[in-house]
Amino acid sequence: MNPVGELAFVDGVLEARAPHLASRAWARPAALAEARLACEPPAESLLVENGADALAAAFKVLPFVRGPLPEPVFGEAVTPAAREAFRLLLDGRGALRVLRGEVDDFIVFARLDGATVRVGALAVAATTLTVRFEDAWSTLPAGARAAEYRADVLDDNGRHVLEGVAPDARIALDVRANGGFAIAFEPSGT
Repeated sequence: MNPVGELAFVDGVLEARAPHLASRAWARPAALAEARLACEPPAESLLVENGADALAAAFKVLPFVRGPLPEPVFGEAVTPAAREAFRLLLDGRGALRVLRGEVDDFIVFARLDGATVRVGALAVAATTLTVRFEDAWSTLPAGARAAEYRADVLDDNGRHVLEGVAPDARIALDVRANGGFAIAFEPSGT
């Protein structure tokens, strides 16, 4: 593949160079993404002091990093449930799907691993977030779908279990500032 141009850090500033192309050539998103990935410095640390840091990592760091990230270091403001959700986000097992989110407010995502669906959420401010289980369940292969699930929930109010959860269930959870939740949906009877 012939390079469109290059991006490079020069004295701490990201510069674009494409002397043989007109500037409008940089409007191609694929070329920009490829150039950015090629020059992204490796992550030496992952400091998550609050919900804003967690969302910045989710939306602005994780999509552009090649290879594993270091173990996160959490600030005191990050709730235990948000820590678990952030670790789920970093977990490489199963396909990752962002179900919904707003860059500066919250993210709700799912990891699909066989018949197990793990859903996590992170938020900056206190809010109520709803998990539409069907959004993740419908992306499972037909043979991996079950009619009923057991949901192991860790949220900012503690851990609890929900039995007999149907695929079309909606679960609303209160999330504290710098908080989140992690839910593991396992087919009933396994």
